[in-house]
Amino acid sequence: MNDQNLLFEQLKSIKDYWRDLARKSLNNDEDLIWTSKEDSIKILRKSLTTEEEKKAYQIAVNDIIEGAIHSILVMIDGGDALAEKLSIDLIDIETNKSLSGDTALHEEFLGYLLDIEDEEH
Repeated sequence: MNDQNLLFEQLKSIKDYWRDLARKSLNNDEDLIWTSKEDSIKILRKSLTTEEEKKAYQIAVNDIIEGAIHSILVMIDGGDALAEKLSIDLIDIETNKSLSGDTALHEEFLGYLLDIEDEEH
């Protein structure tokens, strides 16, 4: 597995963890220690009561997290306003190699998700 895929695997794992936690948090017996916004979660618990509503919430959260990760990777790739002021990269500290290489991380990540999530379903 190449370094980019290791990064993408970890990003996907983080996304999946928070997506699933968001969904589980809709259950009244679920601990909310992870959030400082318990009142907001409790409102969602009252509003989203059917399995269909909870699943729709989980899908929406998944898309939001994917969008946030994508935006962060666009920033690292130099594709947003920050690039005018600062150039950043992800470097493997052991090899001193860029994880970007000759590719755009944000595009490769979305491709990775499409491939891996097709395999999961």
